[in-house]
Amino acid sequence: MNPVAVMRAARGVRDELDSLMGGASGELRDRLDPLLAEAGSRPPGQLADAVIVLVAEYGPAWERLTALLSLDRGLTAEQVLPMLSQGPGAAPQEGGAGPTPPSWGAAPPQNGTDPSGWDPDDFPSTASHTPDWMLPDAGGQGRPMPGSGQAPQNGSEAAYDDGYGDMPSTGAMSTDWMHPDQAADPAAPSSPPSREPQAASPETPQTPPEPPSRTSQAPSPRVPPPQTPASAPPEPAPAPADPPAAPPPAEGRGPSVLNRLTGAFRRRRKEPPAPAPGPEWEGIPLIEAPAEAVAGWGAEVTIGVAPGPGRNGTATPREPIDLDIQVVAEGFDAPGGWRVRLRADKASSYPGAVVNLVALAQEEPEAARQIQVTYAVRGQVIGFGLRAVTVHGSPGSLGGHEALEPVSGTRIRPALMGEPADVTAIIVHGDRPGRLWWTYQSPHFVTPDRAERCDLGTRASEFGRHLTGRGRLSEDLGREVGSRVPWGFWDLLNAVAGRVAPRRPNVLILSQEPHVPWELAVLEQPYDPSLPPYLNCQTVTGRWPLGGRRPELPPPANARADRVAVVYGEAQAHPLVTEYGATQVSPALGDVLGVLGQGPDIIHFTDGGSASEALGYELPGAPFVFLEEPGDTQAFLIAGASGVVAPLWPAGGGLAPEFYRRCFAGEPPAEVLRSMRAQAPDSAGAYRFHGHPALTLRRTAPPAG
Repeated sequence: MNPVAVMRAARGVRDELDSLMGGASGELRDRLDPLLAEAGSRPPGQLADAVIVLVAEYGPAWERLTALLSLDRGLTAEQVLPMLSQGPGAAPQEGGAGPTPPSWGAAPPQNGTDPSGWDPDDFPSTASHTPDWMLPDAGGQGRPMPGSGQAPQNGSEAAYDDGYGDMPSTGAMSTDWMHPDQAADPAAPSSPPSREPQAASPETPQTPPEPPSRTSQAPSPRVPPPQTPASAPPEPAPAPADPPAAPPPAEGRGPSVLNRLTGAFRRRRKEPPAPAPGPEWEGIPLIEAPAEAVAGWGAEVTIGVAPGPGRNGTATPREPIDLDIQVVAEGFDAPGGWRVRLRADKASSYPGAVVNLVALAQEEPEAARQIQVTYAVRGQVIGFGLRAVTVHGSPGSLGGHEALEPVSGTRIRPALMGEPADVTAIIVHGDRPGRLWWTYQSPHFVTPDRAERCDLGTRASEFGRHLTGRGRLSEDLGREVGSRVPWGFWDLLNAVAGRVAPRRPNVLILSQEPHVPWELAVLEQPYDPSLPPYLNCQTVTGRWPLGGRRPELPPPANARADRVAVVYGEAQAHPLVTEYGATQVSPALGDVLGVLGQGPDIIHFTDGGSASEALGYELPGAPFVFLEEPGDTQAFLIAGASGVVAPLWPAGGGLAPEFYRRCFAGEPPAEVLRSMRAQAPDSAGAYRFHGHPALTLRRTAPPAG
């Protein structure tokens, strides 16, 4: 999308504000006019990003902006920002530009797999997946889906839902609910690297009625109770004996398609530390798909890694890297599974594989769909990509969308890898307002490959404002949040908590939507009953945006803390000045921009107005940002911040001295905030942390005086 078009549409919205918002238009006009006045003095792409982030806060104005841009009215700012990834002045792609998309099958395919079960025979014969990253279970069997006991039929949106099956309640990891190992036979011959299809396309699927939403059920999450109090955490169940080592794969082994894992977790084998890949190797998401599809037809979509702009594709990783690539595509089914494992090495620097998708039957004559792909290494997410696809109800409508939109998303940079979070929840938008899809990664377990659906009942922004607009923390609020969290998250969290006990698990929430405070979800059976029952009190929790080219993945695991700047309008010195030698600046915009240009390591805003005025400007040096008043944290992260602390509603100051004292002593900010929330939930409970849960602030300079 051209940033110039965004600015033109924004001016049109500005002219119509009175009719769109009536008496409430003044606030948006006062914030939008200064941005429009900067056209020509700031980079167009950066300015367009700032305009989108601002207008998205005002529903009628946002809907008008998307209409002027000829976008789907259900899109949010997090989905629009990636469309600017080509940068200002980039020429739009023509239909012939880029790689030639694979052809879509003209014949209706055959339905041949059970989406909720597992069958070793379902694995493609060409896969050469080495099962050394999994352990077999102790004889557990697959379990039916909650409710009816029957798995939904393949080829429907229902096939996504209720992904984990009915698992027993346990606070510690047990082995009686894990499926047998589903790895391909290690003795199977290896195949050379190929982008051939891994399985035949299925037949036209039958679409069953959509199951009822979980939101109509009891308003508390299904959280299994712990087996013992937190003061005496249970010992993890002993791991079964390691299976015999698999033969080493051939030098040019082909991609491995992981079949349906939905229904259980499986423990990963203990693996050596991840190799340090050479910093010269990186890539961008590869998602080769045509611009159009037809409901009921099969499709071959190539996913993998491609060289980035300006790279010739000759760089290789220093050591082999196994990438677990998760696909989420509402309105499609994946008969061969939703996850692929690829190896990047000297033989195949930028690997790819074909995933068979089937466009499901739909009521609309035309629907805008998205193919969303997450890249992970050993349970740590390191990249994300997205491509738009138009699905027609009949082939007679083909031909109206020949030009391909570019793939948007982050770079894939294994060199940025650090310690993974114990549980990572990846939350992406569905194709309808208020619908989200959850998938999971963990270094401790092989997680199911099928996304779980979450229906909020309204737009995410409206649901978030409904919660945070109360201006106070309560267990009723936490239960309302928790009722929307899919059951699979609680099952995985409980299994991980049992495995890492006695320490608290780290949880990272990667979310395309910034509005819903998932961190405040209540655990009905807390791990530590002496603490408040909220997720961000029972676990060490961080959050990070997902979906655009910035911020990059994974979030930083450390940040410098030597140069501190505090924006403070009083005459007397701020405590950060006297204690840590911080530079104090006034809230005037010129002074704030001046200190931002100097690249401080930490920026502390005591005034919300000065923080909002700084939005949209680059933050060199990846500083850590602390806001004492509610603000747009996402904009700071997009601008380059390594982490942000901010309250969800006005909570008063007073946390900063203790927060910095403990952080500068080596405690992670996420852990400091967790313990402060436990001590003072009415005040500290409002503060949310954006960043890696294990992020630490490295300070080498001694405190002043």
